[in-house]
Amino acid sequence: MSISNNRQISNILILGAGELGMAMLNGFVKEKERQPEVKLTVLLRPSSPGKTSPESQSRQRQFEAWDVDIVTADFSRQSEQELATIFAHYDAVINCSGFVGGKGTQLKITRAVLLAEVARYFPWQFGVDYDRIGMGSGQPVWDEQLAVRGLLRAQKRTRWVIVSTGMFTSYLFEPSFGVVERKSRRVNAPGNADYSVTLTTPEDIGQLTAKIFFHRPQFDNEIVYIAGDSITYRQLAERLSEHDRCLYALVVEDHQALQDAVAASPGSLTAAYRLAFARADGVSWDKAMTYNVRQGIPVMDVREWLKQQRTDF
Repeated sequence: MSISNNRQISNILILGAGELGMAMLNGFVKEKERQPEVKLTVLLRPSSPGKTSPESQSRQRQFEAWDVDIVTADFSRQSEQELATIFAHYDAVINCSGFVGGKGTQLKITRAVLLAEVARYFPWQFGVDYDRIGMGSGQPVWDEQLAVRGLLRAQKRTRWVIVSTGMFTSYLFEPSFGVVERKSRRVNAPGNADYSVTLTTPEDIGQLTAKIFFHRPQFDNEIVYIAGDSITYRQLAERLSEHDRCLYALVVEDHQALQDAVAASPGSLTAAYRLAFARADGVSWDKAMTYNVRQGIPVMDVREWLKQQRTDF
């Protein structure tokens, strides 16, 4: 951890208002009560003329209630220079844009942030430990995340913080992911029953990132780990058995079976994702070493998440 006194950070731009973006805004709005000088702006994609959905209208009302300004940009259409011109108006950029922009988008955004000489940047790295995993994981977007880290580490003008969160908690339970089969009471463990995965809800990512942003002494040019839970697949089956009051079977999908599934469905992102998570390191970390535990900040673990879901989650 280092202390920087270069420039007052008060004008913050948050990229995106999806699930994580809205949670991030909520977290920063709450911290703003103790940081009255802070001004928040959200960057959205331009809406199609005459196509304002009820969801967009509701979101607009929320921005007004939060006193959040709006700017628009299209990452796929606008150049790095055009994006940099927008980013240059802000002291800090928090990137919640996700992977929806397609290959190369995160590199493009990061280059634009550096070109704009933004003082502080939290990149879209809300996931696994890409350094530990390394290049060639089979996940092209993971390789791109490593390339983003390379860009940040190769320069000194923009201070950066990476928040490693693990997987979104809800994704582990998505039927399409194929790990939890609720109807058949089964957990399919990728690789090994005792491999573990770190999970954090978007709400906790939002609140913790905001706290990390304003933490003193300031975090600069480093990785901060957070976790709602770090759980093995064996423990996951136990938690589900406990919650549903019936036994869940635990079935291990060995690496060969996972590789065969990828080969059989080369376009399947979920098959590739299950294979990517079939590893003993890089996708989880000890919760005891996380920022939230060290600071005594309560977060949602798997038990609590299950309690808050509908019976069919």
